[in-house]
Amino acid sequence: MTNAQSASVCKSVRPCNSPGCAHDTALRVGVHCLHRAAAGRARGVGERRFRAMTPGRSPLGRAPDTRLGILARQYARPGTQGPVEEGSMSTYSERFTWDAVHWGTHCVDCYPGGCPMRVFVKDGVVVREEPSGTLPVIDPAVPDYNPMGCMQGASWSRSLNGPDRVQYPMKRAGKRGEGKWERISWDRALSEIGDALVDAIESHGPRSIVREGTPEAVVGGPTARFFGIVGGRTMDLNAVISDFNSGVYASFGKSHVEGSADDWFHSELLVIWNSNPVYTRIPFYHFFSEARYNGAEIINVSPDVNASHTHADYQVNLEGATDAAFGLSLVQVMFAEDIAAWDFMREQTDMPLLVRTDNYRYLRQVDVEGQGREDQLYHWLPGKGLVAADRANLKLNGAKVALEGRFEVRLHDGRTVSVEPVCALLRRKLDESYTPEKQQAITGVHPETVRMVARKIATRKTNIFLGMNACKMYHGDLIERTMCLVLAASGNWGKRGTGLRTWAAGLLDGAQIAMNKRGPGAQAAEAVIAGRDGILAKLKQFDPSLVNDELAMWELTKGRRGILGMLDERTGDDVPAEANTPPVFWWYNQMGYGERWNNPEWSDSSMVRTFDEYMAAAIKEGWWDGLDHPRKEETPQVYIECGGNMIRRTRGGKKAAAGLWSKLKTVIAIDFKLNITSQNADYFLPAAQHYEKIAFSIPGPFVANLTLGDQVVAPAGESRNEWEIFLAILGSMAERAKARGLESFALPDGTQVRYDQLVAGYTMGGYYKDQEVVADEQIRDSVLAGTLPEGTTLASLRDSGFKRFTSMGMSPAMLGQTTDLKADDVITPFTGHVERGDPFPTYCRRAQFYIDHEWFLEAGEEFPTYKPNPTMGGQYPLGMSSGHNRWSVHSMNHFNEVVLGTHRGTPSVMVNSRDAASRGVKDDDLVRIFNDVSEFRARVKVAPNVKPGQIISYNGWEPLQYANWSGANEIEPGMVKWLALSGGYGHLKYNALNWQPAPADRWVRCDFELAEG
Repeated sequence: MTNAQSASVCKSVRPCNSPGCAHDTALRVGVHCLHRAAAGRARGVGERRFRAMTPGRSPLGRAPDTRLGILARQYARPGTQGPVEEGSMSTYSERFTWDAVHWGTHCVDCYPGGCPMRVFVKDGVVVREEPSGTLPVIDPAVPDYNPMGCMQGASWSRSLNGPDRVQYPMKRAGKRGEGKWERISWDRALSEIGDALVDAIESHGPRSIVREGTPEAVVGGPTARFFGIVGGRTMDLNAVISDFNSGVYASFGKSHVEGSADDWFHSELLVIWNSNPVYTRIPFYHFFSEARYNGAEIINVSPDVNASHTHADYQVNLEGATDAAFGLSLVQVMFAEDIAAWDFMREQTDMPLLVRTDNYRYLRQVDVEGQGREDQLYHWLPGKGLVAADRANLKLNGAKVALEGRFEVRLHDGRTVSVEPVCALLRRKLDESYTPEKQQAITGVHPETVRMVARKIATRKTNIFLGMNACKMYHGDLIERTMCLVLAASGNWGKRGTGLRTWAAGLLDGAQIAMNKRGPGAQAAEAVIAGRDGILAKLKQFDPSLVNDELAMWELTKGRRGILGMLDERTGDDVPAEANTPPVFWWYNQMGYGERWNNPEWSDSSMVRTFDEYMAAAIKEGWWDGLDHPRKEETPQVYIECGGNMIRRTRGGKKAAAGLWSKLKTVIAIDFKLNITSQNADYFLPAAQHYEKIAFSIPGPFVANLTLGDQVVAPAGESRNEWEIFLAILGSMAERAKARGLESFALPDGTQVRYDQLVAGYTMGGYYKDQEVVADEQIRDSVLAGTLPEGTTLASLRDSGFKRFTSMGMSPAMLGQTTDLKADDVITPFTGHVERGDPFPTYCRRAQFYIDHEWFLEAGEEFPTYKPNPTMGGQYPLGMSSGHNRWSVHSMNHFNEVVLGTHRGTPSVMVNSRDAASRGVKDDDLVRIFNDVSEFRARVKVAPNVKPGQIISYNGWEPLQYANWSGANEIEPGMVKWLALSGGYGHLKYNALNWQPAPADRWVRCDFELAEG
């Protein structure tokens, strides 16, 4: 058999030198050569730790026989692996010789990342990396960020040549998911992909080319530009990855709330709640410890005793998904003991706003005067009576507007109605349902523990460290709204060491400017900035209540759902399909989730209508005009995965994706490694790895640095960076269209796009010829926008490795911090709200805890409240929780042999000792975890720190590591909360990354048993 013949069926990722093996030693595809697997077993390598990556088997990179063995193998450089003589120092010392040292980082969604690394290169190969430890002191009274790093980053170079790395273009040679590939040339790959894309456009229109958004900064720019040029459809990434903090958004009108990590040092109380920073904030956890040295206390709130409890002063173990009841009880104590921050709530929140007792709607100007603003609301000022609540500034200048009492108000039609402040309604609710004693039956938390925690929060500068866990619960919005209420009642935002943290990306304004300008250089960039300023000015002129750029920018991001929609009379089907849409319609219309979402057993028992009825009502109201795509008849043709792993990420996994996959004519994976999604693709295009291309970490206030991930070695094999890949695809599309005699195609709004101008559009007339030019232009435009220091260029960044930003800039998320970025101070969000009285971008222009939208009233969720978690997945005794794991950034590092040596080397779940014993299960047994949706198998860790009735499956294991390629997401039904379909109300309108349904995957019901065989 020749190499060409073997290529069509070859499954080797590593060269095989076994006699008679026909595998091409240069070919690298998805799975280990079985000769190597057999040889490994002959040498005594554990069977479970070294298996072929074929369906039905659990594939893993080879794990060590011993810890010493893996160290010996890994310290040998590529190409020099061999026996290490005991006592010899030569191999060890060779690791400390190099040809060059460069700056690097890992631009992945370990948010915020950006750890400056020194990368050592010898003979064109990265031999090691280490944290630079060169971050400056910001404030001499506050600890600095050094050293910044983690074990994944310190061993990243081992992944450059890892077992899952693919270095050549590949085409599927068998059925999707069969694991059979054929190595092909770039020319052939590009030609066939170009044809597929042109076919899709000509038969079903450009929106039939689809992708799901990704937070990976290194691929987001090129991918978004490609989709913008061809008119493809992108699904909103924040719902795709389920990182939308809907409760934070509902409370503040913005979900991206983030200060700098060093501000934790100023906290007097740190509440770790729905987070596990010992796992997920490895580079920054030292600020917690330093805050404790500074006198702070730490409270860890979680069902299980997780790793973050180790350095906490108090551990609060509540029942899973009951956080809202616990939080509301905290507020009840603050109110009952009169330790709440009353004046803070008067100014900052809706607590003094008046509500009619006849219909429990806000008292509005149209009620009182018969005309005026529908969103002009009222206070009651003793001695003066009814006064309009200022929408332009929150400062009351000492006025004690009422928080309690019942008052009579005459309406414009002569009727009299009773009104009460929101605070009075809330107090009554709390006293009726959420005293410490009443919450105990729900949460299991002792009443005196509640009182202790409430008193501490109310009397100290408190920071709630909120992770990405609550937003993945079905009623996570209620949990987050409750957390925000706890902070409001205690006066804990807008001051050093206070508030909560979600995530926020921005600061590098040049990234957007460079991609939106019409020509190179400063003049074109200034035109983009001037255009943006002009639009904001017109919005402010149209609505004088938009008193600052933050409010005007949030109005702009709503698109036709805001003021801009008032200028367009089109509705329903007449509204062109937008290019960026919430994925709820993608899941509902194309992936068959409607059947799951309509299952009453898996849904919220308080729903008074079916999910279909809510969906139909939302569409009929026009709340999602232009966004309710793809519709059932809009069948997608081409799916492009770049920087993500859809089948691993999708709730329901393979089963949920199966219906979509049967419709797709072409699936293209662009990645540097094989994963479950690329194994089910038709084409694999090899992308350059980190250190092989230029990239920036995700910039934001958490670190406030632009950190360079430079190209320090050539891409492996035939790999290319993403900018180059998409440029080549566009060139191929133009060639294939020309060969067919095709000249142009139409976007949904009627705009004509010429095939022969695709490349020119992508490269801005040839100026953006490569990644060097693009990166340098983005930096220079950021300097022009005022967010980077004068003189910063790609060349200067290569000297320093990173630069601290100089201002918050112009992006919506950064404007939403409502604070300033100073060279010598920490970053604390919301200072502008507290110090200047800047309004919030909510319906009522204050932090809003009473939402009188008709759907919220119907649901009984006008206030934050507790609702039991639905029995998602069926009636089973256990709830499966999750969280980011310690060992990998999502699934990226799970085949790194260094990381594999730090754990058991295989996917695992954690269960309580009693739950295991009752099922006859022992530690490290293989168990079957199942529910009505599906099942998966994993090794079990029996652990007394897990709460009885809980099973923990940490996020990120690659499904290829599981039997039958079935990971934990297989049993997740992917339920979404119907209430997120509501709209037409102030801030409850979709804008990019915000206000949209997102799937729940926490506390899915399930059970486990010993696996057979």
